[in-house]
Amino acid sequence: MLDKKPNDLQAQLEDKSYFLNEIAAMTKTGSYSGNAITGEGFLDPIARTILEIPYDYKITLENTLRFHVDKKKALALFEGCLKGIAFDEEIEMCKYDGTKFWVKASGKPYKSSTGKIIGFRGVFTSIDLWVKNTVKAQKHAHIISAQNDRLLHFAHIVSHNLRSHASNLQLTLQTFEDIDDATDYKLFQNYLVDISSNLNRTLEHLNEVVIVHTQRKEQENIDIEGYLKKTLSTYDKQLKEANAEVVYDFAELMSFDYVPSFFESIIDHLMSNAIKYRAIDRDLRITIKTKVKDGKKILQFKDNGSGIDLAKNGDKIFQMYRTFHDREDSLGVGLFLIKNQVESLGGDIKVKSELGTGTKFSVRF
Repeated sequence: MLDKKPNDLQAQLEDKSYFLNEIAAMTKTGSYSGNAITGEGFLDPIARTILEIPYDYKITLENTLRFHVDKKKALALFEGCLKGIAFDEEIEMCKYDGTKFWVKASGKPYKSSTGKIIGFRGVFTSIDLWVKNTVKAQKHAHIISAQNDRLLHFAHIVSHNLRSHASNLQLTLQTFEDIDDATDYKLFQNYLVDISSNLNRTLEHLNEVVIVHTQRKEQENIDIEGYLKKTLSTYDKQLKEANAEVVYDFAELMSFDYVPSFFESIIDHLMSNAIKYRAIDRDLRITIKTKVKDGKKILQFKDNGSGIDLAKNGDKIFQMYRTFHDREDSLGVGLFLIKNQVESLGGDIKVKSELGTGTKFSVRF
């Protein structure tokens, strides 16, 4: 037999505080408040659990900023609350041990009975998994988009370049059958040699691209300075002819795990380009350095060469057979291969350049 009246029981079953507490516990939503008069702060048990704060850690308005990655933004939000401005934001926070994560947070000013703002209070819940999944999905979408672009470009090369070589070969052979003069015979024989050479070169380039995406990518520890010195030795004669000065700084990142053949190719092509497209009115200067930013390993390769007009050619710079300088030995293959190698391992490559000033490549591994 129930010891409560039906109306009392129903009131208990519909008690809003119970549901709010259960929702907070299930969604791991913590609450907080700040006392503008005393400077005290408050975090409920769920908030302390989210932030992994020791039970005896005393919360104040001042030390709560340590739990925010962007302290200036957090301070602005809290000060805004004290001026009557509520907020609802996605904020990056830190746990007690410094681990970063994302939360959805809201805050509202708290007024006394006289209408004076004497503090603020609000709630926050972790959305870190959602943010990371979103970032991961965006990254995968970017990779798929890049792969599709490469596939379309590859298909264009196969359909256009190979068909062009085949057509030239067919036309030359047809004409070749009607030749009687020895001079013409020798001339068309040279045509055949050129067509064969160009066709073979195109096949070699396409094969290099295929190898990038199909070969086993076994990584080893890369001694960055060691690989650079090997490249400098390879281009020693050309660097001396250009009166080049090469300055490098690998103090922040001296070695890392990567595919040796890919790293050697990256350094080699960047060095070759810097020498090939140097400015004729000044000595060549190359600056190379490494750094680590946001967990990413970065190689920066900068020269003071002739530069590239990015406004005109920025969307074509990493495409195959695209050249931007009037040189007979410019094939437009090196940067295309570098981009493919870097992106096949989840990295990317960016370029900044100004015509007549120089070029800077940033490779993120």
